[in-house]
Amino acid sequence: MKQPRRTLVLTAIVTALGIGSSGSQSLATPTYSSPIALTSDNRYVWVVNPDVDFVNRDHDTVTVHEVGNDINRKIREITVGDDPQCVVLLPDNSKAYVTNMASGTVSVIRASSYQVIKTIRVGTEPVGCALTPDGKKLYVTNFSSNSVSVIRTSDDRVIWTISRVGPKPRAIAITEDGNTAYVTLFQARLRPGRSPTDEGKDDSKEGRVKVINTTQNRVVGTVALAPIPTGFNSRGDLLARIVFDPNNPATNIPTLAFPNLLQSVVIKGNRAYLPNTCSSPNGNARFNVNVQSCLSVLDVTNNTELGQSLNMNRGVQFEEVGKKLFNTNPLAVAFKHNANEGFVALAATNRLVRVVLDANGVPTINAPAAQGDPGNIVRIELKAPTEITQSDPDDIIGGKNPRGIVINSTDTRAYVMNLISRDVAVVDISGNDPSKYKVLTRILSTALPPPNSLADIIRRGHQLFNTATGPAGTGSDAEQKNATPPAGRMSDFGWGSCYGCHPNGLTDGVTWMFGDGPRQTVSMESTFEHPQGTNHLNGFGGPLLPSFKQRVLNWSAVREEVQDFELNIRNVSGGQGLIRDGNAVVNLTPTTTTGRDADLDAIAAYIAFGIRAPISPLRSSSYQGNVTFGRILFQVANCQMCHGGPNWTSSRVDFIPPPAVAEVQDGQLKNFLCDVGTFDPNAFNEVRANGLTQVNAPILVANGALGFNIPSLVSVFASAPYLHNGACATLECVLENKKHRSAGTHGVDRLGGSFFRRILVEFLKSIDLTTPPFPITPRPCQKP
Repeated sequence: MKQPRRTLVLTAIVTALGIGSSGSQSLATPTYSSPIALTSDNRYVWVVNPDVDFVNRDHDTVTVHEVGNDINRKIREITVGDDPQCVVLLPDNSKAYVTNMASGTVSVIRASSYQVIKTIRVGTEPVGCALTPDGKKLYVTNFSSNSVSVIRTSDDRVIWTISRVGPKPRAIAITEDGNTAYVTLFQARLRPGRSPTDEGKDDSKEGRVKVINTTQNRVVGTVALAPIPTGFNSRGDLLARIVFDPNNPATNIPTLAFPNLLQSVVIKGNRAYLPNTCSSPNGNARFNVNVQSCLSVLDVTNNTELGQSLNMNRGVQFEEVGKKLFNTNPLAVAFKHNANEGFVALAATNRLVRVVLDANGVPTINAPAAQGDPGNIVRIELKAPTEITQSDPDDIIGGKNPRGIVINSTDTRAYVMNLISRDVAVVDISGNDPSKYKVLTRILSTALPPPNSLADIIRRGHQLFNTATGPAGTGSDAEQKNATPPAGRMSDFGWGSCYGCHPNGLTDGVTWMFGDGPRQTVSMESTFEHPQGTNHLNGFGGPLLPSFKQRVLNWSAVREEVQDFELNIRNVSGGQGLIRDGNAVVNLTPTTTTGRDADLDAIAAYIAFGIRAPISPLRSSSYQGNVTFGRILFQVANCQMCHGGPNWTSSRVDFIPPPAVAEVQDGQLKNFLCDVGTFDPNAFNEVRANGLTQVNAPILVANGALGFNIPSLVSVFASAPYLHNGACATLECVLENKKHRSAGTHGVDRLGGSFFRRILVEFLKSIDLTTPPFPITPRPCQKP
């Protein structure tokens, strides 16, 4: 049947403007994974609610809010699987799909009845999800099985699994024509031509995005995201053996940073934009040269990076005090449909920052170019109008930890998922004056825990772990640190957070040049033993050692309490710290740090109860033959001498802090250190950052001669690269060291055959919290 001319003209206009008609199926646009979704008629927001109860984990929920005409009310909360991460809606809004990371499933929900009608088993730890624009296929990234599942939505069946996508696939975006999917690898990888001996260098790694042909359902390419100049200088260069001299400008070293923690990817025009935390691991270990807030850009027409990537911290240093706030931990981005304007969600400062694209797709936040230039950075604090005016010294008001954002089709409203405050912020982005953008309201998505309950304390610790601001501080204090709001006590002008190195409490995969030497980030799911009850906590929820079981901390066993990381807040992040005892200079050498500050204890409670250990893909019964044989080999080689106990390490605090003076040597708890042949004092990167910023300070050999604190094997499959300095990319490499693999048998090598080592590796990769442990051997390397 021939269409009337008027209909054709209207269709052309609608297509040109990119506007979908209300109540009908949306026109094809690129899609992307997100924890929040909006129906095509702009009436309903769907949002996931992970971590509903840290103490008693079971099933979590997804919430539906009615937002059309600014009704802004919650209408339904639906139970789904454990740890939901992503939600998408079919173009006709008939079904929603939710990835449940800990359950390994996708929940299918009939939107008309808000009922789960099917649960689809996919790979291990599904996280990202995106539909082809026609809604016929759903692509799901499986974080721990390194695969992508393809689901046919007509019958909700897995029709294909794309294997060997790469380590830790996370976010996904699909082009407008539905032919290409882009999948981010969460952690940066060594660049071509580099080896583990390059760990610690600012240019050693690159971000990677996998390109999938959705017709063939296979990986057809990789886009590399190269390190970028940060615009900031380091006081000295540890690996280059350059010591800072304030009288020698040549010792002020320009730094690079490589894209890392690629949690989001969104397509706008012929560009894909990826907010991420960039890493600069070379010393000296100081906040303003360690982590940056990047927005990487790639061209989706030829799958290359174009050199248009942006460090969103660059220029912020020129803002005036009282306005200055670095744009820390960018986790999500969304763009207006009909304008070259978007917003990046800043998880660590609880704000959106406005991004403007030029005609070539190059992003800017309009930061100042020099001192005295005011710039035009537009930030939207995630507080409702009535909240903005309230005094908030403890940083408890407003939306906390934004992790997703979606914009309606008319470009008038943005909806922001706030993980920790468990709500959705409704943001007015209408009009042509960005200074008038503001939060209208926040809609609670799921109930908050009862005030002062353990769950509430854990939530507070979760917030502080993820924030770069925190409780209000003072102007420049006795230690010359400034926490003038909007900054807070957690870092210098909001630059750093615990999340920046420990995303979701785990590891960023980076080897940092720290005060003890090269140190691979330790994943924190095994800081405390599991399971433990709620006994042996103080009134602030802080674990009481040694009754509450915890491993000794850091590779060189330099700390025994989580609360000791007050020193990181002060010395690495440049913050004023959480301990406030009224002294001009706070005494940090008391008998114990537990109990000195409720907020520090809350962080410890979060680490004890709130971090979920990664799930091994080798739990599958198809691997049980090799896994069972590997467990026998583990026992034959007496690996349990060092890796026994519920935490798969013999490292366990067995004294009431502080340690006896005789236990400490060169700042290390010597009796928790084991020498298994992994330290080479002549290696190029075995140097220490201590004293680097002092004039003519000597370069020191790294700590390691006494050995290292025994790492946990819980979820060891997920924590590559291995060893204190990241020297081994694989577990096979770890077992090539004869002294290491025969440490439990007094030098008798029972794993000399490569076949046996391969089988043992299968067992090691299978270890997670469900694996039955061996008995613990206390202090296996006790020194005389």
